[in-house]
Amino acid sequence: MCGITGIVTKNSENIGELLVKCSRKLTYRGYDSVGVAAVLNNEVHLRKDVGTIDDVDKRLKLSSMLGDRGIAQLRWATYGAPTKVNAQPHFGCKPVFYGAHNGNIHNYAEYRQELIDTGHIVRSENDGELCVHAVDKYYEETGDMFEAVRRSVSDLHGAFAFAVGRADEREIYSVKMGSSLVAGVGSNETIVSSDLPSILPVTKQVIYLKDGEMLRLTPSEVEVFRIEDGKKLNRPIETTDIDERAAEKGGYPHFMLKEIHEQPMVAQDVIGVLEGKECEDWLKLIEESSNKYLVACGSSHNAGIVGTYYFNKLAGIPLIPAIGGQFLPMYSNTLDEDSLCILVSQSGETKDIMNVLNLVEENNLGKTLGIVNVIGSTLMFNADSYVPMACGYEISVPATKTYFSQTIIFAYLAAKLGERNGNLDRDEAREIITHLSKDLPKYTQTAIDRTDILAKNLARTLVDVKDLYCLGYGFTDGVAREGALKIKEICYNHCEGMYSSEFKHGPLSIVTEDYPVIFVTTPEDSWMVINHINEVKARHGRIIVVGEREEKLEAYLASNIDYLEVPKAPLLLNPILDVIPLQLLSYYLSVDLGINPDLPRNLSKTLTVD
Repeated sequence: MCGITGIVTKNSENIGELLVKCSRKLTYRGYDSVGVAAVLNNEVHLRKDVGTIDDVDKRLKLSSMLGDRGIAQLRWATYGAPTKVNAQPHFGCKPVFYGAHNGNIHNYAEYRQELIDTGHIVRSENDGELCVHAVDKYYEETGDMFEAVRRSVSDLHGAFAFAVGRADEREIYSVKMGSSLVAGVGSNETIVSSDLPSILPVTKQVIYLKDGEMLRLTPSEVEVFRIEDGKKLNRPIETTDIDERAAEKGGYPHFMLKEIHEQPMVAQDVIGVLEGKECEDWLKLIEESSNKYLVACGSSHNAGIVGTYYFNKLAGIPLIPAIGGQFLPMYSNTLDEDSLCILVSQSGETKDIMNVLNLVEENNLGKTLGIVNVIGSTLMFNADSYVPMACGYEISVPATKTYFSQTIIFAYLAAKLGERNGNLDRDEAREIITHLSKDLPKYTQTAIDRTDILAKNLARTLVDVKDLYCLGYGFTDGVAREGALKIKEICYNHCEGMYSSEFKHGPLSIVTEDYPVIFVTTPEDSWMVINHINEVKARHGRIIVVGEREEKLEAYLASNIDYLEVPKAPLLLNPILDVIPLQLLSYYLSVDLGINPDLPRNLSKTLTVD
């Protein structure tokens, strides 16, 4: 995720103080490492290290740095571990160019090698350094900073923004290519940042950027240009009335809602990671193993259930899903040197998952593949290989975008494996991968836009309901369990998630008149789900449907409010999209109940106890 702040000021006495003050407003974007590059008398002074901004400021005296321009960065590690050398900002080949980025450079591996092969001195394993080198490269060709920044973008693939400067030039330049970026004009300085909160300590006079645009900052002016042709654009300065705390949430009332709305970008970013060269290692680990276990807890376990369906359908490969705490008593004696444990943990520190990791490592019981969001975590360092979720910092305690990323990872890996082992023909596999990489971000945004108001309206009718069920069938089994977990987590209502065909084996007895039962379905499975709907309908229960619009399902609903409709999409995207209305439903129901969904009682984001 990361956060950058660039400032050009008329006063050379307080650049460090300003950069630290403004960057503190971006701590929710990253806390793995921090750095400041400050330019004084045409010389770049760089201080950076691992740790939070307050820790690093205390150790390295960032606030005392002098200069009339500079760039600060707070890092959430994706490419490269959280180390001092990987911390940003970075230099180019010489300490003349300096810069930092947020987002992900998807062609990191191949472009890094290309730069090295052409003589560039690349010091880190961090993709942000490549942005500075790309500018360095084109400056050598053009001798013009504006053109170098503009042309550099053509070499960089992904969703990113960066700020860059030269020691002997007063301006700072910045580009926006998929990641957030906003600028501000103060009385004695101009500023550019990843997010509005960092702007507000300086000014409320802001300039919003669009993708494909770049900035030039001087001490008194922010100029906006179109990257494609370098044309200067007339972008008005706006006065914002958003306060600093609200701005940290991007204008959303809660981080949970913000993180739900970040899922289209998550879809794009995680596919960029999956399309990198490291994917070959992950596929080989899976192919070369015998028994394959998918070990996870909570939301990650629910995503894992969805993953087992993808592996079966697309790759013809059985995965054994296991809850972290159950794995040792249920499966530990079945492990051997050819086994594979796929260990899923947002934090990379979940104690139940660490117990499995330690068992495998200490007894040489096969290999481990981590799926982890926090780069630098124990799971990342100790697994044989790891897949980054590429979600950035998830602040709200209930998982949303990390669950979403996990389901995409499972679908993508299954499709690639199915292509390799012949379970899918090449054209079929390519079509599925194209749907995931090209279409899913668009469908995700449509699902959010379409179901937001629907979920809000439905939530109002469930405020007095203290008990309900959420049922899924086939691919939507794990989705229903996740929806039920969200309602339990942040609404404090009992909501049981289970397989819909199991409902008649006992729980059906709970249904009375208007008792609500949510059915999560896809067009492929709705013929079977209708049987289970009828069992509830015959007992006068209230039917709520989540899925694509189907006329045959509408007849079972008492009201249109009870249909949370996702957009019509390729079939294999349905299980990924169906979770969105359930996330939104739980969010709005929590708010209606007067609960803060970001901080549900009794729960923690990272569970490091047995």
